[in-house]
Amino acid sequence: MKLKRITDWLDKTLDLAAFDDVSNNGLQIAREEGDVKVVAFAVDASVASVKAAVEAGAQLLVVHHGISWGGGIRRIVNGEYEVVKAAIKGNLALYAAHLPLDANERVGNNWELARYLGLERVEKAFSYHGNVIGITGYNAHGRKIGVCSGGAGEFAVAAKEIGCDLYVTGEANWGERIAAGNVGMPMVCAGHYETETFGVKALAKAMSKSLKIKTICCLYNREGQLEVV
Repeated sequence: MKLKRITDWLDKTLDLAAFDDVSNNGLQIAREEGDVKVVAFAVDASVASVKAAVEAGAQLLVVHHGISWGGGIRRIVNGEYEVVKAAIKGNLALYAAHLPLDANERVGNNWELARYLGLERVEKAFSYHGNVIGITGYNAHGRKIGVCSGGAGEFAVAAKEIGCDLYVTGEANWGERIAAGNVGMPMVCAGHYETETFGVKALAKAMSKSLKIKTICCLYNREGQLEVV
């Protein structure tokens, strides 16, 4: 399958154009001509995930955290050089989707977390630079839960203001923990990485079903080892 067909599907499915994101979402590293037969998915564009994808026979790696942010890469040195070198050596294209993968109702981190937690009456919540990326929903006990994956401790106070009984995120800095405590907002920090595996897995499954292409996920297990599943 041609790379462009896959990236066009990703752009449309994740509605990239609708987001004002610090990440330069979309294709970040191209590859030489040739069909894409296997697409790998990972949370981060690291040397480890790139090498794992190449070794597993992938021609494209789709990640949540890419290598190009803001004004783009001004220098390809140090860690960025190692990632780019590994990708080019393995003729592996790289595609990134940051906020679009957090917010997507079909395959996004937060909506997938809502489904995992069994929340009902799910609605969009928590605006980040004009992008509404999180959700609220109600558990089986009628408690209102706020959810925003990754490093979103800053929304704990906002969760209190909209009537949440609990706020779930990936991680929070000390100041955000203090702010949550000051307003009496219980907050669960379930892990930045851990809360952002949900969208990666869901997107891989959706692509496999829609495009009829083989997909794999390169994810860390509980022992801290990167596994290809």
